[in-house]
This record gives sequence, structure tokens and C-alpha cells, in this order.
Amino acid sequence: MYSLKNIKISLIFPSYRAVEDPTSLKETKEHLGIIPPLSLAYVAAILEKAGCVVQLIDASALNLTKDQVVNKLNKFSPNFLGFTSTTIDFRHTLEWINYLKEKTNLPVMIGGIHLSVYPKETLTHRAIDYGIIGEAEETLPQLLGHLVNKKELNSVKGICYRENNHIVVTEKRPPVQDLDNCPFPARHLLPNEKYYSFISKKKNFTAMLTSRGCPYKCIFCDNQTILYRYRSPKSIVDEMEQCYNLFKIKEIDIFDALFSVDPKKVIEICKEIKRRRLEINWSFRTRVDLVTADMLRELREAGCMRIYYGIESGDPVILKNINKKINIESIKKIVSLTKEKGIDTFGYFMIGNIGETERTIKKTLDLMLELPLDYVQISPVFTPPNAVLYEMLKRKMNRDYWSDYTIDITKRDPLPRFGTDLTEEQIRRYVRECYLKFYLRFGYIAKIIFKLKSWNEFTRSIKAIRDMLFAYCLDN
Repeated sequence: MYSLKNIKISLIFPSYRAVEDPTSLKETKEHLGIIPPLSLAYVAAILEKAGCVVQLIDASALNLTKDQVVNKLNKFSPNFLGFTSTTIDFRHTLEWINYLKEKTNLPVMIGGIHLSVYPKETLTHRAIDYGIIGEAEETLPQLLGHLVNKKELNSVKGICYRENNHIVVTEKRPPVQDLDNCPFPARHLLPNEKYYSFISKKKNFTAMLTSRGCPYKCIFCDNQTILYRYRSPKSIVDEMEQCYNLFKIKEIDIFDALFSVDPKKVIEICKEIKRRRLEINWSFRTRVDLVTADMLRELREAGCMRIYYGIESGDPVILKNINKKINIESIKKIVSLTKEKGIDTFGYFMIGNIGETERTIKKTLDLMLELPLDYVQISPVFTPPNAVLYEMLKRKMNRDYWSDYTIDITKRDPLPRFGTDLTEEQIRRYVRECYLKFYLRFGYIAKIIFKLKSWNEFTRSIKAIRDMLFAYCLDN
């Protein structure tokens, strides 16, 4: 392995606050909070472990302009710039890359799920010099070692680069098998005091990952294309303890696609938290069929304050169409049981699925209002590359929309809907209507006001409802 000592790398997370996002409404996106860029924090930790000197600039949390970021780069004098991107954010990320490349003339590297799906299309943009395909733990240090020592790049697995005006994509690298060997995210490089979610109760707040991928096969999700692996309970609680002791973090949101795939592991985590007497609040995402009464009791005792359930729809036919494989009765039973055990409940719902009609939307709204949910997030259905739903849509369109989107950033035609006669405007209007009917109930408002912990939390809630109401009035 080549020495990377004193190689300086700046990782930049652009501000995404004003970016159009087809997965949510503008007025809800602006109030969802500021979440730490875990992917870049992991990359920073990998680079530091390899000997690099790393600067991580979260322009979103710090509300920095491009010129302010340039000033920070000039003071740090890096050898390389690094970025990550999802499909939704690619064009905005590219805008930042183009600008910073012009101002610094430094080599640019990019990773992330979008690059992994469309490496050649991404490298058609001349401002990007190198791409990391897949996971970075082994690939990135090896790529840097070859670059610093002027070695041929074709032996480095899992990268793409430009050679003699041709884009080269090397052999795929197998995913990391043991996640316990990966370093914790480099939170010491982040402004931890700036992060919050729209329902977080305590500061400091952070996000965390305990697994990668998902073993389930919902057609709207691309996580199933990533090999499912998970960390040991000890590793997970070690990171929680580091967050608490080093960064004074009091609340953690676990961002796994599914946290409770293995109930025994969840109970082990809870017991380890209690054994260490770690006084920290935390939350996670899961399915209703992956939670039991015994687990809920252990979770509550270990500081779990909220569970995010992927419910998606109140219509059994829609649930079957999207391959969710849950039923309405189990949704009602587990959400109610969660509330009985003293844990807040959050429901994820989608509008615009295959077979969606006004009737199925009404059934979703009825279920939403019947369940003892503390919060909901309602999204227009989004079709990412690699999802089964996108493969169905691609066959219908007879073209690859996201490939065209990546190559030609001037294209602005919207991603077509698949499997429903509802228009984009109708779907977004129904999303707003469901939000307002859930959050503007008198009993709900009284309950939330009673539970609020701070004036900031109150003002965030009022502003979000105000903006949603204003947007709905404009629609009607």
C-alpha cells in the first residue's frame, strides 16, 4: 500500500436547500431539517485512516455560498476535491463541481449511488476526473496511491476515469464483507451543533448507519440492489457511546433502510445500551412485520423514542402491487402496540403508486387518520434507477430517462408516471391535502403543543404548516 501521508483532500457537500426534489414537496423539504452528510463523513474517515489530511465542508449546514467555499479551499490548499451524489441531486452537484473546478483547477473525484449506476454518463462531464464505483473503503485509498505515485489505473478495481479521451470503467470490486472493520464517520470534521430533524427533541443531533442494503423487494426502492450486511451490536453501541462522549450528542436517528431485520440483534443492542447506562435517545426505520411486543419493551427501556414505519398505502391492492407484503391489520396492531409501549410513531406514505386512484388515496388518508401516529411524511412516488419500478417504466418509455438526464443537463422533461392515470399536479395536490387533514386536526394540534420541548420546535412546526396551507390554497 502506498503512503498517502500529507495528501490533502477537500470533501464538499453542497447546499441543497433550494433544489427541486421529486420525492417531496418544496414546502415540506425546506422544513425537514439539516442532516449530517454521512457518506462524506465515512469517506473522510477512510481517508484519514489512510494518512490523508482531510477537510470536510458541509455548505448546507453552514449555509455557505460557492465563493465562500472557494475561500475555504484556498486556505486549505488541497490536492484533490471530492464529492458524492444521488441521482436526484446530480445536476445540482455538477453545478458546484463545475464552479469549483473552474476556480481551483484541481482534480475532482465523485462517488455515490448515482455514479455507480451511470459511471460513463457521469464522466462525460469534463470537470469530473475520477469516479468511485461502489464502496470506497478499499477503492479510494488505492486510487489515490496510484495517482500520487503515477501508476497505471487499470489495475484499480471499482473506478472510472478518462484516458486518451475515452472513458474507462474497471472491473467491479466486491462489497466490503465485515462492516465492523470500517471506521466510524469523521464527526470531528462536522458542525454537529447545526444538525436537526424537523421532529428532533435534543441537541446535539446526528444520524447513523448500522447496515447497508435491504433484503426486501419493494418495487419502488433501489436499496435491494445493495448486498445486505449489518454491524455487530458492540460496534453499534460503541459508535453511540462515541457520539455521546466526544460530540455531546443526545439524539441519534438511525438511517438504515431497515434496522430491525434481526430481532435478536435489536434486543442485544438494547441490552448493551442499558449495560453501559448510556442515556441517549434514538430512533430508527423499519416494517410493521419486523417488530414484536418483547422488542418494543426492550427498545423503550434502552431510550428508543420513535419508530418510523414504512406503511406506504391504506389499500391492500396497492400494497400488493408494490410488493410490500404487509397487511392492514398488522399495520394497525403494531402501530397501536408501539404507542402503548410509550414510543412515538411515524408513518411513511406514498401517493401515485401502481393502481392509484382517488378511491385508494381516500383509503390511505382514512388509515392515516385512524392510526395513532404522531407524525407522517407523505411523498409523491419517485422512481430511482435500479428500482424494479424504474425497469418497468423504462420498458414502457423505450429509453433510459436517468441516463439522458445525466448526460444532458439542459433536459427538463419530467419523469413520466407509471401505472396510474393521476397527473403530477393531482398527485401533489393530494399529498398536500393529506398533510393538512392529518396535521390540522384540533386534537392533534393540542397534543403536539403539549409535547413540544422548546420554542424552536414550536416555531418550526408552525412555519411548516403555514407553508403547506399556503401552497394548498394556491392549488385550489
